Amino acid sequence: SDLNEDEQLQRRCRYLATAFGFGQGCCVNVYLSAGGYLGDKFQDKYFFVWMCAAVYITPLLIFALARRLDPYFDRHFGFRKVYQVRLAISMLLGALLVAGLIVPTLGAGGRASILTLGAAVGMVAGSVASASAQFFGVISPKLVPLFFLGQTASGAYVNVAARLSSFNPDCTDPSVIWYYFSGVLVSVLPAVFFFVNHCRGGLDPAYRRHHRLTPNTSLANVQALAREDGIDVQLQAEPPRCPCLSATTNEKAFIVRYAFLCQVCLIGLNISLTPLANVLAHGKFKLGQEIVLLKLLGDFVGRVLFFCLPAPRQLRLHLCLNWAVVALRLPVWLVLVGHALSKEPWFSDPVLLTIWLPFVVSAAFGGSWLQVLAIQAADEQEKRAIAARMNMAVYYGFVSGVVFAAVFAFAAG
Repeated sequence: SDLNEDEQLQRRCRYLATAFGFGQGCCVNVYLSAGGYLGDKFQDKYFFVWMCAAVYITPLLIFALARRLDPYFDRHFGFRKVYQVRLAISMLLGALLVAGLIVPTLGAGGRASILTLGAAVGMVAGSVASASAQFFGVISPKLVPLFFLGQTASGAYVNVAARLSSFNPDCTDPSVIWYYFSGVLVSVLPAVFFFVNHCRGGLDPAYRRHHRLTPNTSLANVQALAREDGIDVQLQAEPPRCPCLSATTNEKAFIVRYAFLCQVCLIGLNISLTPLANVLAHGKFKLGQEIVLLKLLGDFVGRVLFFCLPAPRQLRLHLCLNWAVVALRLPVWLVLVGHALSKEPWFSDPVLLTIWLPFVVSAAFGGSWLQVLAIQAADEQEKRAIAARMNMAVYYGFVSGVVFAAVFAFAAG
């Protein structure tokens, strides 16, 4: 039955969304968590700022291309083919790039090679994040936070891997190699899971749903594309939409717009300080690496806590609560900026880490909350576009944060 098929698809996609988040997060987090090691290697406490700029800003190029070209590829090649590339092939490419980082990290190639590979990792990670938000968001709004849960769970994994391999600014070359390969191995697995489900037909219901919701495509064209994909799709032409906006439509648009802005603010405050980890540590690179690793662990804690929250019913109330979280975080952000600017540390290392952890956790918690809020407010046919838009908000937050950190580095340097 349709209900049984939908339950099976939901269960299958819960695992896949989490796996893709985990793999994508490992690619980025393995690169970022080397900030302390590389800062010590180059004796440059601002090098991590440029590492963050490389991995966080370049995805915007991918998003611009995707917005322009995705509809063309969707209509001409079908979802069965395009999502193999956007999800599985992109994930394999990300794993290959992480493996490539070993060479310049150990000495050959230097700063330019590390930043270039970091930019490539960022573009691939951005592509996987955007494709995952679109692919899973259409099936259920709750699947998108699972992607981000997997993404942040990779932060906990990276913490464990760093300690097991003894990866730190004073470590040996074998520790570096083992650490990077721990990220490569888990980054390959989501692609394997996807291809297994794809080949067994387990994702056919997802492809059918995407075909039904393809905008600006004629009924005949969608059915033809579905037949090419080997999928039997029964569609009914939709009645034309009324051009006048109802109060409900205005309410939904308001929620999506301000959820987007709130997401940018939440993420921006976090990322404005993360690239300055070695500055917050006042040049102590081991502490700087601990700040980054704790940030990755805090992201995971925040995403897990979100699942204790009941599904939002009163959307406007939940939006207001998220803006309240932003307002409460702002004084803490100002205190941390003051600590970074001061010639002498305001806080001891344990106190600094104690302030830092809940600051990070609150942003991860609110980020998942806002994703669900915006997608739930959208009409069925708009969910894919809203999922992509909220993913864009995350990266706008990244960019705003990195710009602040870069300005700080230039002013202080």
